[in-house]
Amino acid sequence: MSHVVFLSWWWPYPANNGAKLRIYHLLRQISRHHRVTLLSFAEPGEAAPEHIAHLRDFCAQVEALPKPVYQPGRTKALLGYLSRWPRSLVDVYSPAMAERVQAAVRQETVDVIVASELQTMRYLELAPQIPAVLEEAEITFFHNRVQQAAAARSRFRAQLTLSKLEAALRTLLERGVAMTVVSEAEREYMARFAPPGACIEVVPNGVDTAGNRPDPAAQPADHTLIYTGAVTYSANLDAVTYFVRDVWPLVRARAPEAQFTITGGTGNVDVSALAAAPGVTFTGYVPEVAPVVQRHSALVVPLREGGGTRLKILEAMALGVPVISTSKGAEGLNVRDGDNILIADQPAQMADTIRALFDDAALRARLAANARALVEREYDWSAIAQRLLKVMDRVKES
Repeated sequence: MSHVVFLSWWWPYPANNGAKLRIYHLLRQISRHHRVTLLSFAEPGEAAPEHIAHLRDFCAQVEALPKPVYQPGRTKALLGYLSRWPRSLVDVYSPAMAERVQAAVRQETVDVIVASELQTMRYLELAPQIPAVLEEAEITFFHNRVQQAAAARSRFRAQLTLSKLEAALRTLLERGVAMTVVSEAEREYMARFAPPGACIEVVPNGVDTAGNRPDPAAQPADHTLIYTGAVTYSANLDAVTYFVRDVWPLVRARAPEAQFTITGGTGNVDVSALAAAPGVTFTGYVPEVAPVVQRHSALVVPLREGGGTRLKILEAMALGVPVISTSKGAEGLNVRDGDNILIADQPAQMADTIRALFDDAALRARLAANARALVEREYDWSAIAQRLLKVMDRVKES
């Protein structure tokens, strides 16, 4: 049994967002095959004793360190302009985490280091002799920021960040660090700047199919839609804004009783104009999302930007709730339009698709059954983790 040091930017339990869900379930699966030391950042209020105890049920060691907060205006961040690293990674670099990584390597044999997300990549430089995996190395978001920048100055800054990230990732790949991404589109993008022979593998998101099951007692309300995602994330805000502004009036014109629910925190985002639309409700943060999702006719995913594969889609499929999505929202998932999901990219098309789903119980049942079969077959975390374990084996043997 190998010793794995797992570095996490997100405190993984309770798993109350998509990043934490991925980390939590991968940790559980990896620990079935290896001895895991978890070194994780934690925000204030996280890493309570009972949460640490829970993680120690399957991780051999668990340590929480204070999570740095990126402050663009402070001196450390401004000096980041002179660094080869993006200044956000300069500003949030933690000497305490660096010390713990070095101590873990000194104290005993470490066979593999798994660094989760870009914010942990700098710590891999502290132990270049140890095989390593940068898990979920997603940079499409930064590419999108360049494309979407309206002003020349903001475009220049976004391009500078992207260029530094690409250079840093290329250096790690040249050193032999393996990288995982969650979609084929992300892998193809990274392959543009990767050196020949680099190990970049797709390890998509997954779902706990045992913990998320259709509830025969659930009675979804007619003509109801739900979107699960905090609008504090720009891609979610864009999706909700687009849907309420361009699609929802078309839906309500034919189904005036229709209701649209958005779960997730709103933070400092002003959603008053969106919430004023007829039939639209923002619930705020919901501790248990699954029961809420199952009370709706369908999950709608009108995403137009962002990267990755959507945990919200996989969870709804596991719960037996039909899904209507844009092509962007379903990107990276092995889905088939009309079989286990409905795809619509234009407002009128999406509104027509929603109305058809409202009116056809047989279609809803078929989509739900086929989607559940898909996630059981391809997207359970036990199957997803096998892909990561193979990458870890590959770097150990190289």
